[in-house]
Amino acid sequence: MGREGRVGRAEPGWIRAACLASVMVLFLAGSPTVAAQSVLDRRAGLSVRSAPLSDALRQLQRSANVSLAYSPDLLPPGRIVSCVCEDLTVRQALERLLRGTDLTALASGTQVRLVPDRNRREREGGTLMGRVLDEEGRPVVNAMVQVSGGPGALSDDQGRFVVRGVAPGIHDLTGTSIGWRAASEETVTIVAADTTLVTLRMVRAPVPLPEVLVAPGTFGVLEDVSPGVVRSLTREEIQTLPQLGEDIFRAVQRLPGVASDDVSTRLVVRGGPDRELMVLLDGLELYEPYHLKDWDGVLGIVDLNALGGVELIAGGFGADRGDRLSGVFDMTSRTSTGEARTTVGLSISNVTAMSRGGFAGDRGAWLLSGRRGFVDLVMDLVGESDRLSPRYYDVFGKLQYQVSTDHVVSAHVLRAGDAFVLADAPFQGADTLDFVSGWTSSYGWVTWDATPGSMLRARSMAWVGRLSRERTGFLVDLNEAPLRSSVDDDRAFGFGGLRHDLSVELGAGALLRVGAEVKRMRADFAYADQTWTPFVTSENTRGVWVDSTSVDVERSGYEASGYLAFRARPEERLTAEVGLRYDRMSHTREQDVSPRVLAALEVSPTTTARGSWGVYRQSQGVHELEVGDGQTAYHPAERGEQVALGLERRLGRGLDLRVEAYQRMVADRNPVYVNAEEELEVFPEAAGDRRRIDPGRGRARGIEVVLERRTGGPWTWTASYVLAVAEEELEGGWVPTRFDQRHSVGFFASYRPDRRWNVSLGWRYHTGWPATSWTYSVETLGDGWNHWTREYGPFRGARLPSYHRLDLRVSRSFDVQGNELHAFLDLFNVYDRLNLGSFAYDGTYENGVLSVTRVPGRELLPFLPTF
Repeated sequence: MGREGRVGRAEPGWIRAACLASVMVLFLAGSPTVAAQSVLDRRAGLSVRSAPLSDALRQLQRSANVSLAYSPDLLPPGRIVSCVCEDLTVRQALERLLRGTDLTALASGTQVRLVPDRNRREREGGTLMGRVLDEEGRPVVNAMVQVSGGPGALSDDQGRFVVRGVAPGIHDLTGTSIGWRAASEETVTIVAADTTLVTLRMVRAPVPLPEVLVAPGTFGVLEDVSPGVVRSLTREEIQTLPQLGEDIFRAVQRLPGVASDDVSTRLVVRGGPDRELMVLLDGLELYEPYHLKDWDGVLGIVDLNALGGVELIAGGFGADRGDRLSGVFDMTSRTSTGEARTTVGLSISNVTAMSRGGFAGDRGAWLLSGRRGFVDLVMDLVGESDRLSPRYYDVFGKLQYQVSTDHVVSAHVLRAGDAFVLADAPFQGADTLDFVSGWTSSYGWVTWDATPGSMLRARSMAWVGRLSRERTGFLVDLNEAPLRSSVDDDRAFGFGGLRHDLSVELGAGALLRVGAEVKRMRADFAYADQTWTPFVTSENTRGVWVDSTSVDVERSGYEASGYLAFRARPEERLTAEVGLRYDRMSHTREQDVSPRVLAALEVSPTTTARGSWGVYRQSQGVHELEVGDGQTAYHPAERGEQVALGLERRLGRGLDLRVEAYQRMVADRNPVYVNAEEELEVFPEAAGDRRRIDPGRGRARGIEVVLERRTGGPWTWTASYVLAVAEEELEGGWVPTRFDQRHSVGFFASYRPDRRWNVSLGWRYHTGWPATSWTYSVETLGDGWNHWTREYGPFRGARLPSYHRLDLRVSRSFDVQGNELHAFLDLFNVYDRLNLGSFAYDGTYENGVLSVTRVPGRELLPFLPTF
């Protein structure tokens, strides 16, 4: 007895094998090739005087009989060139024509490609320096100053900005900022290796009502976020900060108020479990958006490369979003125009590919992204695929077309699947294990966006989808209770729906938004399990109790909802929104009304305050019956009330401060089934530590402080501290939730000495999570057998040791024949901290004396180098 297996100890073996396979793939892919004679050495035969650059390039194609491939967007507008180059080569002629731009010529077979040359920009570029001021000469802070077709920079607390590496020539300059009219300066002349001074004057203007951010607790990720949303993580930061799997769910774990363990990508937002977070992709709700869900969901089903922007709303969302208690995770896919672009990626876990571009004169756009995990292939190479074989894939496609200036239609598909085979692996110390599972997720939806007038916007969406799950196997562990368990689980969930949203501007100071949605759903459950559990008979001998569960049901229903939200600006710097939402669920026979209020106040040009109050509800989904625990009827909806306040202030010198405070109270908490030992289980519903808890109420409250520096110099960094409590009421007392972490600290820094190299580190700390302790008791039976049982202490009455971890990434980019290659080395858990996801206990019984010792249980990420 006392043989306590560790899930975490099984992981490094296959991760190391995956690393080895990645080395082999990269080695084979890096074989040198022999270059043929370049088409750039042909005679140019070109003679042009005072011609537009585009005309000169077309004439060069004819005179030299070469094919030039380039995007017209890359050519400086209005550029006039001269080149008497009849006896020069194509290479020499292009050098003259492209002088002063940041373009270079690369030969690819019989074709010549014109692509940006960052080295030339650094060699020949000039510097633009100046200030952004208002009409009275006061500095405008955080204005984006953009050079036409080139780089940009943000103004600091004195209104100053510096843009380096600007291509020599004549440029237009624009300055933009929320709450200001765009300013422009035409015909700014940039000279190579010189500095040009300029002053931009901006005029105050009210922010259009639809663009005002009123929801506190909103964090932006990537580039495509709503106006007014501060980007907490840029694409460059995600690419250069250390992370496993290049996954968007893992990336946002760095945000304050978000908790998750090292294995799972499931997000706990401000104390609310992942099921309380609504996940959207291009407006459509995704159910169970994780790969390898039987391994606690190690990856999301949407490739990071396919995303253009993400917004996490944790501080109270408006009436247009419903049926969730904690927050919204809103993902938007990329939209591309121009020539096709392709990206290929390789990591220790998967290979990815994405292609996107435009068509029909850029009236249309398309994107296709695919990802395939190859851990199962690595296991096959090392002869372990019969014991451990996790595999997954996902495909996302989008086609968008602008029918007219007022109408855009788009079609989307998402398909994801995974399978997991685990047999006789060192899982939980099992004697025999045979486990196979498979999941598939399919979504298809179309949207129609219309702007028939400057004051009217509408969006309609229709969708269908299906999720399926198959899980079967058996587990034998003679040192556990039950001794043996077997499960056969087959379920499917189909759904479809329609949604329409309408936004009407009622003049300059009022906005009305209305919307309605209806969904039809059906779920089929076919579940059976059997367990063999030892017990002591009345004759003081050992017996085995055989128990079984069998459920075969189908459930269907519809959800109908509608909302009304009115936004107004009663005063120049104050914007408020009042909303009301109605929800009706046929499968729970419930209907509810949820009022919500949000407001934003511009305290000063550098300070904005936001607040929200609202009632939020969450019903049990048609597909969420816990049939493995014998549940066949739905619970009533949970209802919560949340208040949130936020303050954002620009401190100057590139420093930004953000403070958020929140409180959420939830009534009528539904019963849930949990495993007291918090281990990863292949059959959690059949484990001996399974228990039902019936919380009466729940509450979460906290304060988040974030200080960051993102502008100026090679250094950027973010520091955060969170003081939070998340609890639920059990038997008259308050008990911490699974991921309650009283104190959390995060620090992330990045150093970029030049455009090629980047060094980043991330350090995280939080209070240890709650845990349930236990001990053993032993009874010697009449036949001489020792009967072991476990006796559990107070539920979540203990705590794990504090968690902290330091990660490091060194990355470098390479120019490879007009393409870009990004390579990185990650060192996770640099000082090899032993972080725990659970406790375990060893017991020994000798000479009638029982000794119980607490030992590490599920171990989280060890020291791990990857690339």
